[in-house]
Amino acid sequence: MKKISVADVIKFIRKGDRSREIFMINLKKPKVKTDDSSGGNYWMCSTSTISQVFKSEELNDLSEKIEILIEKKRNTPNPVSKGMYQKNIEILHNAKDLEYSELKPYFDIDYLKNPKVILELDTVPVQTIPNHVFKFIEEGVEKVGAIWIVAKKDGYKQEELAVFVYSLYQYLTLTYSKQFQVSKEYCIALDVTSSRKLSYKQALDFNHLGFVQETLALLKKFI
Repeated sequence: MKKISVADVIKFIRKGDRSREIFMINLKKPKVKTDDSSGGNYWMCSTSTISQVFKSEELNDLSEKIEILIEKKRNTPNPVSKGMYQKNIEILHNAKDLEYSELKPYFDIDYLKNPKVILELDTVPVQTIPNHVFKFIEEGVEKVGAIWIVAKKDGYKQEELAVFVYSLYQYLTLTYSKQFQVSKEYCIALDVTSSRKLSYKQALDFNHLGFVQETLALLKKFI
């Protein structure tokens, strides 16, 4: 297996043993995009706009996108597409209540490149795709942080979000730790379907990393 997305890691752990085996066999076949892909086209209408608003904090962009999606929903005869647009509309409405300033430092920040990276996490090749990577100075120390905006129909649990932030923290360590100190507080996964968020520091404080290690160890047996 060349890579597995974090969204697929979560799908895997939610299944029973027999279903996990079948799931991994299917995962090794040519890729087919699904509704649950955190970065897939199903959620792109909303996640890309929320990613934009994270950077600009221009909430009007959410309202404008909602109007565009309402029009697309009205004009499509496809019931699946109508459902997709409706779910993205609901996410964008909920995103108006997010405190975007709490998702990044109060200091001046500079945005950095955020290339896709395949990390070896306990020998499991996990693809990590942050929405934004940024640097800032805190108490004279140059630090780097990132946010990963994710979505799933039924939302992610806190311990499941820990898989995202663990991957994200390893990503920052691999890519930027020689230049900056990696921030545990601003290494964040945001689930826009439930408005839950989790930082790497919270994952440590709540002992969620045990779940991450158990998940990776189990996944490794099926690869």
